[in-house]
Amino acid sequence: MFEGKIVRYNKNKGFGFINDGENDIFFFADSILNREDFYIQEGLTTTFEVAPGYKGPQAVNITITASDEEESTN
Repeated sequence: MFEGKIVRYNKNKGFGFINDGENDIFFFADSILNREDFYIQEGLTTTFEVAPGYKGPQAVNITITASDEEESTN
């Protein structure tokens, strides 16, 4: 499992990028397991796995663990 934050997300196209501290990794919104619990946006902290995609590594089995607002209140 890897950890990272959503750094870009295009709601209209349904994809974005998660930064793991070194790289931006592509993801599809459908790969977020608990997406109905969160409004997908930049700054959300995630855990995820990496699998081969069409154009390189892709984040899969993504779980949103916290938002920036939740982290700042803790």
